Amino acid sequence: MKLRTLQLATWSSLASFFVLTGCAQFVRDDVNAKMRQGDYEGALQGIQEGIAKYPDNTALRATLISAQNEAISRLIAQAIQQRATGRFDDADNTLLRAQALDPKNDRIMALQNDITAQRRAEKSLDEALTLMNAKNREQALRVVEAGLRDSPRQPELLALQRRLEAELRFETEPAGRRGLAESRPITLDFRNAPLSTVLEAITRGSGINFILDRDVKQDNRVTLYLRSAKVDDAIDLVVGAHQLARRTIDPQTVLIYPNTPEKQREHQEQVIRVFHLGNAEAKSTAALLRNMLRIKDPFVDERANLIALRESPEIIALAERLVALHDIGDAEVMMEVEILEVKTTRLTELGINFPNTLTLTPLPLPGATGLTVSSVRSLNSERIGVGIGNTLINLRREVGDFNVLANPRIRAKNREKAKILIGDKVPVVTTSSTATFLSESISYLDVGIKLEVEPVVSPDDEVSIKLGLEVSSIAKEVRTAAGSLAYQIGTRNANTVLRLRDGETQLLGGLISNEDRSSANRVPGLGDMPVLGRLFSSQKDDYQRTELILAITPRILRSAPHPDISQAEMWVGSEMATRLRASPARVPLAKAAGAEAVPTAAGSQPAAAATAALAGPGAAGAAKAAPASGPILASWKAPTDIKAGTEFVVTLNLSSGAALRGAPLEISFPAQSLEVLDVSEGSFFKQSGATTSFTQAVNTGTGRIGAGILSNDSNGATGQGSLLQLRLKAKAAGPVDLGITSLKPIPLSGAAAIAELPSLRLEVK
Repeated sequence: MKLRTLQLATWSSLASFFVLTGCAQFVRDDVNAKMRQGDYEGALQGIQEGIAKYPDNTALRATLISAQNEAISRLIAQAIQQRATGRFDDADNTLLRAQALDPKNDRIMALQNDITAQRRAEKSLDEALTLMNAKNREQALRVVEAGLRDSPRQPELLALQRRLEAELRFETEPAGRRGLAESRPITLDFRNAPLSTVLEAITRGSGINFILDRDVKQDNRVTLYLRSAKVDDAIDLVVGAHQLARRTIDPQTVLIYPNTPEKQREHQEQVIRVFHLGNAEAKSTAALLRNMLRIKDPFVDERANLIALRESPEIIALAERLVALHDIGDAEVMMEVEILEVKTTRLTELGINFPNTLTLTPLPLPGATGLTVSSVRSLNSERIGVGIGNTLINLRREVGDFNVLANPRIRAKNREKAKILIGDKVPVVTTSSTATFLSESISYLDVGIKLEVEPVVSPDDEVSIKLGLEVSSIAKEVRTAAGSLAYQIGTRNANTVLRLRDGETQLLGGLISNEDRSSANRVPGLGDMPVLGRLFSSQKDDYQRTELILAITPRILRSAPHPDISQAEMWVGSEMATRLRASPARVPLAKAAGAEAVPTAAGSQPAAAATAALAGPGAAGAAKAAPASGPILASWKAPTDIKAGTEFVVTLNLSSGAALRGAPLEISFPAQSLEVLDVSEGSFFKQSGATTSFTQAVNTGTGRIGAGILSNDSNGATGQGSLLQLRLKAKAAGPVDLGITSLKPIPLSGAAAIAELPSLRLEVK
């Protein structure tokens, strides 16, 4: 009875186990189906309901954890893709779904913060483009700089910043330190006047208010002759000549105080700025800032790769520019290497192999099993056996070509070594023994193809490659007297330095090994005869030739950084008053730019005379500059047959009779109908072989293409040529319009403008 009860319990347990297992499998199948459909919430809810029904099922608990992790990973990946394509609303909704599954996930919260920062950056970009189209480049640049504080690596903002800086560098509008609201020029003429009188004159002429520190001596005598100078420069000259410093309280108020360490600590504002570096090392960046800006030692955190500064706003502005120039990614190169070993064999064996041996064997007497002394005495020709070798006619010809090919691809950073080994590690056993014990040690030899490369990418897209190639093989095995096994290694090496263009292929050959062997079997005497000897001999010729060929092609994946002159050059004032300022070589905005009457201070020259004298050497006649000679015309060139889904190239041509130095422009396009694949510089500014700076940015959200071209040629560019090339892809059939919203050529002298901006209509079939 007890046995029967035990059997029933056992069968009941097994039945329950199979029921639970079957139900769990059904739940998992349903979960997998919902996961494939993207219904992650329904899948997790189904697992939780299954656990509620079967709380003891460990398989369902494990399925819940794995399904939750997989759902969060998929949602995060989907949000990242949506963010990359500019669909921020969809990305927010996707992250909210993921956050509902795991409310405390740090990765989700970090992505939400990134999207918020990107939204602000996009808003700053749109605002800056609006200001730029309204010809307010100064304000647009300030908006871009504010946006880069939130997203320092936003590519469109960086491209627009480079473009605005390049335009402002070659235009007459001032682009220096932006603090005071007054931008009109001022004229001052004082001889041995008190400081208070000069400042009062500046206030009457510009509306700038001054607050003086208690230790400033107002009776200091000032001699000053300025014609059409900027208010900023006038204030700097006054305070700098008397060992004073200034602080901008607001756009219309300036505090002046003695330029001493004590007063600097009392009045100078401090800003704490933390730089998170993405590419440069914190130590080297801190050394750069110390050497260039003469500042206190910044805080360096090597673990987080960040530096922190506490300095004045002017120093922080300079530090931001320097860090942006220094914290740039390294260039990367993909090197396509093809190693070819060509082995050629030629074997020829012709002739007749005559017997070269004659064997005489004594035979025993009939019925005897062997030779005896008496049988040897009776040997005759009938009891001696004769053995003669076979005659062989050789008609042999072998031809072989053997290729051993290796085709690796190596991706390497700039100035970093990369190694590759295609082969084997051959063990070499070394035995050492004493009177009491015996030990063996094993070392390994690399045998095969070893390649070592170190690329150096130049800004002109050329690659210098330090290359080392070694091809080795085991020639034979060698046994030592102690019984250890060693190997004789045959090697061929090549070491060189190449300089190649992007995509250029270089072949390295000449590592040749030749073996030519000849042997013959001849009948003595007859085989040595001049002609007939070939009938009594067999000749064997064996020729082997091995050549190693290396083909290498560098392909630049990330170009070397090449900042233009507007980024790399910074005017920082004097060592005692370091700050970011405009270049004094630039012509300030005055009457030539359409300014109204120039204000005059008390005791100054008349305003009419002041407008004729502009700051900067050699600029006296700039106010009356005549328009540049020769018309400037722009035209489009496009294919006539365009089909939907195909790629095509559109060219913007420029014709100018005046010498031009640059041309910033903006093009509008319908983003729903066209996809911009590439924007490249034309040949107009490259006619003389001069170096040019080219920047471009494509905003698919607003349908704008911004580009800027500057030439370093002192004579400028004239004539005809292509200004810009657009590689486009038509998305759908129908009419498509391309328009130039802004094109302002920069002449070497005078003024230049295009009277009509042409538009282009394309018919997509």
